[in-house]
Amino acid sequence: MELRHLRYFVAVAEELHFHRAATRLHISQPPLSQQIRALERELGVTLLARNRRRVALTAAGEGFLEDARSILAAVDRASERARDIARGAIGTLSIGFVGSAMFGPMLPNILRTFRGEHPDVGLALRELPTTVQVSSLLAGELDVGVIRPPLDGIEIEGQLELLTIQRERLVAALPSGHALASRRRLRPGELRGESFVILARREAPGLYAGLAAAMGEAGGLPDDVLEVAEMQTIISLVAGGFGVSLVPASVGQVERSGVTFLPIAGPTPTIELALAWRRGADLPVRKEFVKAARASARAHPQ
Repeated sequence: MELRHLRYFVAVAEELHFHRAATRLHISQPPLSQQIRALERELGVTLLARNRRRVALTAAGEGFLEDARSILAAVDRASERARDIARGAIGTLSIGFVGSAMFGPMLPNILRTFRGEHPDVGLALRELPTTVQVSSLLAGELDVGVIRPPLDGIEIEGQLELLTIQRERLVAALPSGHALASRRRLRPGELRGESFVILARREAPGLYAGLAAAMGEAGGLPDDVLEVAEMQTIISLVAGGFGVSLVPASVGQVERSGVTFLPIAGPTPTIELALAWRRGADLPVRKEFVKAARASARAHPQ
């Protein structure tokens, strides 16, 4: 039994007329009659009682019609679902992101745009350090990561694709009562001798590289360093007077009591925010997300 046999039978059962059913199906009447007889022989029952004047459903035919409609409807739903999946209209996307990505507008804009264009795609968001995201991407546990390159010291062997969506400068984060907090801007050298609160290098190599570059002309990284795992923890510790820090400029856009953000004077290294995904992984919803991210990055260059 083939799906076309079900469609032929449903057409005849609904029209109760072979000629009208054949016209509806865009075939000639004799082959339609032959296919219905073949279906009845295969089932071993009579589905249609017919004579020269009328066609009527038998009891078996009425039951078969109900089931045939259900089967065809299920096939249509399955076909539509397959097409939706293939074009990235439905599905689930697991996204990792570094905490600092949520301070600026870029990632929230991308998520809002994607959700508006793909309302039937479920988003599973996880805040994770860059190195954890890389491991999860390579293991297939994440579909997309939002990380801070470069990935120096992380072995990826060309297994990841990267798309830069934002570049921004570092700014100094100081306790509001700090002697330098009233300045309009600072040079990195003025922070020598300060205690620093930073993200651990093993978890945030990109941000650490930006810090190292910024402090390079000032004699290198400080000796007194407190390493933490989350950007929000840095801000809280700076507010508590545990030290100073250099953070992405977008972090400074969020007002926080007890913390003053100051721009860095002179040439300041930029740090990047990038999408990352496993090379060769064919995932339509991910392709749609990357497309939305690329469009947002073009529309809001930074």
